[in-house]
Amino acid sequence: MALNKIAVFGADGQLGQVITKALLECPDKTFDVLAFKGPLTPGPDVPESEHYECRTVNLLNVTQDKLKDQLKGVDAVVCALNGKALESQPLIQDAAADVEVKRFYPSEYGFHAVYRKPGDEWGYVHPIWDMKNRLLESAVHHDAIQEGDMSYTVIGCGDFYDQEDEPIWCPWTQDFPERNVYTLHVVGSPEAKAQYTHKDDFARFLVATLCEPEKSENATLNFVSDEVSHRQIAQMLEKFTGRQAKIEIRSESDVHNIVKDPSKAPEKLRENSALPVDFCFIVKAAQSQSRFRRPKGEIHNHLFPNVKPTTFEQYLRRLHVGTDDVEERPPGPMRSETA
Repeated sequence: MALNKIAVFGADGQLGQVITKALLECPDKTFDVLAFKGPLTPGPDVPESEHYECRTVNLLNVTQDKLKDQLKGVDAVVCALNGKALESQPLIQDAAADVEVKRFYPSEYGFHAVYRKPGDEWGYVHPIWDMKNRLLESAVHHDAIQEGDMSYTVIGCGDFYDQEDEPIWCPWTQDFPERNVYTLHVVGSPEAKAQYTHKDDFARFLVATLCEPEKSENATLNFVSDEVSHRQIAQMLEKFTGRQAKIEIRSESDVHNIVKDPSKAPEKLRENSALPVDFCFIVKAAQSQSRFRRPKGEIHNHLFPNVKPTTFEQYLRRLHVGTDDVEERPPGPMRSETA
């Protein structure tokens, strides 16, 4: 089964852009790429190509018939949607099924952690993850998939660590941190390890599954670039930047208070991230409890060995030193920790 023409929904978003770019730059195969973006955003920043077309669609009011017309001749649909637009994923899949699209990639691209309230026997899933879970369940059980007319590929990953527009969530991405000090926000133990994924690695892994579709047919696959602790990240930051890396530790009781009332979170943490502050603290708590990582048997890097993971150290060295060979900068001041 060959998958040659690929439609990417949400191509103007953070992940959609890197997926679209990876498709166009694939060294192993030439894809025809059809990128869909929203009406109020610019097109994705990708290389010019005769194999690329960008179309505008308003997913909040588009009809199934209109989408069918747009998807004729497409072999695979990749959804890279989030927020309100993600609710249109079932409509996109219905339209794709109508025109016999062979493969569907629902929006997953993450790791879901259960939140447990103190003294409560139930576990809870944040609304962001719950919506993804509900839509994922719908996607993989779609009638076209049950009848064998369409297949699916679900891809999960670690925490995306190279989000340059998230100075609180990913402070190490900034050239000039506040007061010349990198502050890493940690809940609990800074020694606990969590899994992280570089966006470009993730996109190249997704493209590899399209190059070898038999390996990824009706499969849930996970790609991880590295597994490190906040302590290790702080040490690497100081090594490659020469600046201080401060670890700011909060307790699990802080998490429970913020989940109960997000307004209790520090203003800086509430207002400097696109992610809801309660969501951020739930993730940080799972990371410090060593729960934000999949067991080895659920990681599938080995299926596509040509996709080489970018370690945290490689990323920081390239970002702050410039190459993989240059001597690191002199170490910064002694790290500090605050509670």
